[in-house]
Amino acid sequence: MKTIYLRSETKKGECRSPLTPQGAKILMAAGITVLVESSTTRTFSDQDYRDLGIEITTVPWQDMPTDVLILGLKELPVSDEPIAHDHIYFAHAFKGQDEAPQILARFNNGGGRIFDIEFLTDADNRRVAAFGYWAGFVGAGLGLLGYGHYQQQQTIFPAITPFANKESFIAAIQSQLGNNVNELSVMVMGALGRCGSGATDLLKAVGIDKLTLWDKQEYDESPKPITAILSQDVFINSVYLKGDIPPMIDQSLLADNSKLRIISDVSCDPNSANNPLPVYDAITNMKQPFVQAKYSEHHPVYVQAIDHLPTLLPKESSEEFAGALLLHLLQLGSENECSDVWQKAVDIFERIKCNG
Repeated sequence: MKTIYLRSETKKGECRSPLTPQGAKILMAAGITVLVESSTTRTFSDQDYRDLGIEITTVPWQDMPTDVLILGLKELPVSDEPIAHDHIYFAHAFKGQDEAPQILARFNNGGGRIFDIEFLTDADNRRVAAFGYWAGFVGAGLGLLGYGHYQQQQTIFPAITPFANKESFIAAIQSQLGNNVNELSVMVMGALGRCGSGATDLLKAVGIDKLTLWDKQEYDESPKPITAILSQDVFINSVYLKGDIPPMIDQSLLADNSKLRIISDVSCDPNSANNPLPVYDAITNMKQPFVQAKYSEHHPVYVQAIDHLPTLLPKESSEEFAGALLLHLLQLGSENECSDVWQKAVDIFERIKCNG
């Protein structure tokens, strides 16, 4: 049996957890040791874990034996320090991101491996655990909040903090939009995927009637860049980037824009060479959720590109995600050899590490 160490998240504003207190209890009942690093920002408190008999520790993961599995969500602090532990997290290093060489070098130099959660897939190549639905839900809602804000003013959109639940999130959006909700036109690209379904559910819950829902067929049939986007007030990109695709929006498109006001890039790949929205070049954050798109001086367009959107609804998104991941943590923690799901993830890491 292995030991799984749930690390605290160092990314500012990140409140989610890949392991709930109840999930930790289930792992312990299966004979897997669980250690939880103390955190004041995690949506589940230290006491929530303690109440179920889970040990809380202040010892950093770097000081743990190297056979301990380190479980987290978002990126590690920037460093050149070699990593000897196996890590389960979203590394954002397998799709040619700018920071990928440094991340891979740390593991290569230390002997650790990345089990990238984004690449944990079943026999049908479907991801076994994903935040996609809640990313789409929150991304669509934040796009609407941005629209309401920038229709009234061009001052910087204020910092945003997590909401207690989805009901309070929806209420805040409806309050911000007021009567505009009846006239607002919104397009979702990738509407049939996890992100797209979450975005669509939010838009319907808020009361948006003028919805344009596109998926692969409509995307493939449309010339690029996609001029239909210019007929919308808000554009939500929920397409999972798998390879080289032509831009949906570019400089030439924005030059003719007189209506589009908000781009909510849920997929958020500005650092990829295949970025389908090359009108911004860096992720945004909770402190500054929106930036003005390049080439939009005559009619400002604002881009939301936070790469951990579901943390705005941390409890709901964590419970769904952790529930899906738990079965696979049980397998990994109790087996001497990796199951197919984990082995495929390791194989991807080894291939990319060697090619890099």
